[in-house]
Amino acid sequence: MIKQLTIHSTLLLAALAVRGEPPESNLMPESAVTTALVENRDLAAARFAIAQAQGRLQQAGLWPNPDWEMSRARETSLDLNGESKFATGFRQRFPITGRLEKARAVARVDVAMAMAEIRNQERLLIGEVLARSRELIVLREQLTANQDIQDIIHRLIEVSEKRLKVAEVSVADVNLARLESQKLLLARAGLLNQQEIASVGLNRLLGRDPRSPLDISGTVSTNLDLSRFAPVTQQAVANRPDHQLAALAVNRADAEIKLARAQKWEDWTVGFDYSRDRSVFDAPIGAKVDNFVGLSIWIPLPLWNKNQGRISEAQATEQRARAELSALELRIMTEAQSAENQIRRLLATLQQYRGESIKLAEDNLALLQKGYADG
Repeated sequence: MIKQLTIHSTLLLAALAVRGEPPESNLMPESAVTTALVENRDLAAARFAIAQAQGRLQQAGLWPNPDWEMSRARETSLDLNGESKFATGFRQRFPITGRLEKARAVARVDVAMAMAEIRNQERLLIGEVLARSRELIVLREQLTANQDIQDIIHRLIEVSEKRLKVAEVSVADVNLARLESQKLLLARAGLLNQQEIASVGLNRLLGRDPRSPLDISGTVSTNLDLSRFAPVTQQAVANRPDHQLAALAVNRADAEIKLARAQKWEDWTVGFDYSRDRSVFDAPIGAKVDNFVGLSIWIPLPLWNKNQGRISEAQATEQRARAELSALELRIMTEAQSAENQIRRLLATLQQYRGESIKLAEDNLALLQKGYADG
C-alpha cells in the first residue's frame, strides 16, 4: 500500500510542473477536475504533510548524540608545580529492544497515512468540482428553457392583446399571461444568482480569481447502466481513501503498542574515561603522575516506571481505531446504498417526466398556439 501511495504522490507532484499556463475559460467537467488537482491551493498546501511525515521518518532512525566531558582541577595555591587532576570521558547511549526500528515502523505508517489523507482530500475535491461543474451545466439548460418559455409567453401575450381589442379574450386572461411572464423573470434572476455563486465557488476550487471567466461545456447524461451500481457499492469500502486511512490508523496503533513496550527499557549508556592525577610528596618521592583508564555502563532498571501507562494508552488507541474502522465501513456502505437508491428513484422520476409530463405540456402548448392561430 505504501508503495502505491508513493507512486500516486510522485505523479501528482510531477503534474505541478505544468502550473503557470494561462487558465482556460471553457472547460469540460473532467478537465476541470484535472485543473483542480493541480491548481487547488488548499490541496497544494496539504501535500506538504507528506514531506513533514518523511522528515519524521528520517529523524526516527537516528541514534542519540554522544556526550563528551572534560574537567581539570588544581590546588587552591595555584602552584603550577602543585597537585592537579585532569579527566575526560566519552558517553554513548545505546538503544535496546529495537526501539529505533519500532519508531521507524510508526513513522513509516505516518508517511502512508499522510499520502492516504491527500488522496482522500483529492476524492472530496473531485466530487465537489464535478458537482459544481454539473450544476453550472444544469443551470445553463434551465436558463435556456426559461428563455424559450418566456418567448412563447410573449407571443401569446401579443396575440391575446390583439384579441382583447376585438373582445375575443378578457383582460383577466391577458393579465394571467403577464403574471406568468413576471414569474419567469423572477425565476431567471434566481437562476442567474445561483449561476454566479456556483461559478465563484468553482473558480476557488480551481485556484483562480473569483472573477475569472468560466464556462463549463458538455451535458449531463441520464443514460446510466443500473447494473453497474451493485459492484461499485461493494467496491466502495475497499477503494475509498478514507477507509484506507482508517485501516492505516489501526496499523499505526499496533506499531505504537510495540514501541511502547520496547520503551519499557530505557537506553543503556556506555562510557569510556581517562584521568591523569599529579600528586606531590615529600622527598625523596617528589611528584608522581598516575594515569587511569576506565570503562563504565549505566543500565536503567524498570522497577517503578515500566511505561505501563503509555502501553495502556496505545492499547486503548488501537481498540478505538478498530471501532472507528468498523463504524466507517458501515457508514460507507450506507452512503453508497443510499446514493444508489436515490439515483434509481430520480431516474424513474425523470423517465416519467420525459414520457408523460413533457409530452402533455407540449401537446397543450400546441393546442393553445393552434387555437390562437385559428382565432
